[in-house]
Amino acid sequence: MVGAIAYGGLYTFPVISLSFAQELGISRTLAVTPWTMFLIVTALASPLLGRAYDEFADRDLLTASMVLLAAGWLAVYLASDISLIILAYAAFHAIGLQLAFIGISTAIARRYAGMSGLALGIAYAGPGIGVAVALPVAATLIQSAGWRSTSLAFMASCLIGVAFVWMMTSGPRIVVPAPGARRPRTLTPSSPRNSAAMGEPLSAGQMTLRATEARLAARASGLHETSAPGAVSAAQEIPPTGSGEHRHSVRRIVRTRRFWILFGGAAAIGVFDEGVLQAFIPGAVHGGMRADTAAAALGLQALTYVAGQVVGGWLSDRIGRRIVGLLAAVIVGGGVVAAFGLVAAAPVLAIAGLALHGVGTGATIAARSAAFGDVFGGPTFGTIFGLLAVAYPVGGTLAVYVGAITFDSTGSYALLVPVVLAALAVWSISLWVAGPRRARPAMPAAAPG
Repeated sequence: MVGAIAYGGLYTFPVISLSFAQELGISRTLAVTPWTMFLIVTALASPLLGRAYDEFADRDLLTASMVLLAAGWLAVYLASDISLIILAYAAFHAIGLQLAFIGISTAIARRYAGMSGLALGIAYAGPGIGVAVALPVAATLIQSAGWRSTSLAFMASCLIGVAFVWMMTSGPRIVVPAPGARRPRTLTPSSPRNSAAMGEPLSAGQMTLRATEARLAARASGLHETSAPGAVSAAQEIPPTGSGEHRHSVRRIVRTRRFWILFGGAAAIGVFDEGVLQAFIPGAVHGGMRADTAAAALGLQALTYVAGQVVGGWLSDRIGRRIVGLLAAVIVGGGVVAAFGLVAAAPVLAIAGLALHGVGTGATIAARSAAFGDVFGGPTFGTIFGLLAVAYPVGGTLAVYVGAITFDSTGSYALLVPVVLAALAVWSISLWVAGPRRARPAMPAAAPG
């Protein structure tokens, strides 16, 4: 629900921007500027926000995200020109959404060892469902009440989201153990907990360790995990050279080629995700499709996105992140060609192509986040994930501006298609080269004699 509320309103921007561009009399390139500024600020803020989730409680940061999103929608409602809309998206919406995204992503990756792909797929289903519901609702509200009143409705939903944040971050912490892990059948005095349970006195070192655990548990609020096992051991993935669970390992990881190859792949995802999302509705309307039909098609894409995330995440836990990533890229490529190439001649096939784009992109997002958890999991994963989160908005900004500029100059988004296909190739290569590889089971040692 938190993801649905955060993403649902924001990703109605293609519909809302058509309305305010017409009312304010601005070009398509200027109309997409609030979104590109939103992407740029999320890129700049991501490292600090990721570090924040290594230091502060999830409840406080996720509550702040909902309040910031609500403030952004209020600013959109009050806007008399494009400048205040840009401020709303670049300041309030950018930081608010990225707080929600990084918080949920790092918590899930830390918490569900051995099944992070499936867990992330389910968690990311919230934003997909939210967008699927919000798009047709926004199209209807804009036609009946205008885009300003629609902004007020989204502001109210964000304030309701605070209650869901507190529900999500309440209760005890949960860590799913790695498959094959066995609990000890008998208590031994090897840990502070077991020594206390057996009635034996604690040593000075054990008392210090216990005090540290208590302090970390007090700082944790529901989702915050300080030392949950990563997915590396559970999924039988080979960890990268230089990765580790010490705080100083952040600098070492950032200096590896593996980090930057995956960073480039994440930027490519922004190209084929944001580029298509922001271009389809104006391109389809220009090609003769009704605005509400185009919005409904993008809502269908959001639903298939959800299916792709859940199924793709589940498959990536079983057959590997790299294979799922490659298959998803092929699906996205075919869908994009159909969505933009057939919108005028065969709109039904174009909508089907957009749905395929949703399936492939959803699987890509789930496999990507799970792969990041496999490779960089540990107590500093929030910081690492925040640095990697810079890449997506950088690629998205490039794609959105390329699409808008070519549309203003040629009246078509056709030139965006080869850019998207090139980005798919970049992501596939980066995941295959630097992504986690499934380890072969070790052969049992031969019996002596």
